[in-house]
Amino acid sequence: MIVHDAIVHDAIVLAGGRGRRLGGLGKAELSVGGLPLLDRALAAASGARRRVVVGPARLARDGVPAVQEDPPFGGPVAGIDAGLTHLGQDGDLPVLVLACDHPLAAPAVPDLLATLAATPGADGAQLVSAEGLGQPLVAVYRRQALVLALRRCRAGTDVAGVSGVHGAAVRRLVHGLTLTGVPDRHGAAEDADTWDAVARLDHALREDHTMTHAAGSPSPGSRSTGAGPAPLDSELDRWVATLVEELGVDPAAVDVAALLDLAREVAHGIARPAAPLTGFLVGYAVGAGDGDREASERVVRRVASLARGWTAGLDRE
Repeated sequence: MIVHDAIVHDAIVLAGGRGRRLGGLGKAELSVGGLPLLDRALAAASGARRRVVVGPARLARDGVPAVQEDPPFGGPVAGIDAGLTHLGQDGDLPVLVLACDHPLAAPAVPDLLATLAATPGADGAQLVSAEGLGQPLVAVYRRQALVLALRRCRAGTDVAGVSGVHGAAVRRLVHGLTLTGVPDRHGAAEDADTWDAVARLDHALREDHTMTHAAGSPSPGSRSTGAGPAPLDSELDRWVATLVEELGVDPAAVDVAALLDLAREVAHGIARPAAPLTGFLVGYAVGAGDGDREASERVVRRVASLARGWTAGLDRE
């Protein structure tokens, strides 16, 4: 196991956002530079002793469980609380907190850990953007300082009347903490929160990968981080986001990777024209039922099983 600068730590990767400015599609599975944002974040946190993803169960990877705040979509503070509860609040190992929508964060992680080690009086170290803004979701915290901050957050109420961790602002969580700033030397503060930013980051990462590959060594972001869905193309993600908004479909009900897998299976195992027709009928069946993510997964599983049985039957003839 790699441990950055020999500093043993745990990591919480936040991957449960709704992606409102991306048409409601979850950011975690969005491909940037040919790799899902979640897998880039997990690669950035690869030096951790233990990692946990905060998001839907489907985001779990080999050796990396996924947990979710209750109720879901409670925001980053609730996500940190859920992640730390899973990792355990006892002990003194630092905790890396990394939002998955910062695909350039990997080079900043050793700087954060080294800075925390060099400043024993600090409660944590956070990335500071070129504009001088602190990034508490690209940061490393002393475990007990984070435990106490969450406890204060649960007990207090902010100016907007929000109490507890659900829906709490991150600034309320870190208020009162002594955080050492780490200058952003790698552009790690830029997040994939708009389609323009996604396009810009996608170009930068692909260019970096091309240059690194030409030099004869793999790009840090390109290594495998465990089983997970194949990355989707950014333009495809953007098209799906446009469609769900235009058609009034709940983005949470759309599992793009599963639908593409089903389409490939039908096209290869039955007939190419069967793929779009199957997609239409799956959507019709989901809409006629509950229309939610669970209904979508249920219909896709049923049709996939039918397609596999169909193909097996043809093989026996």
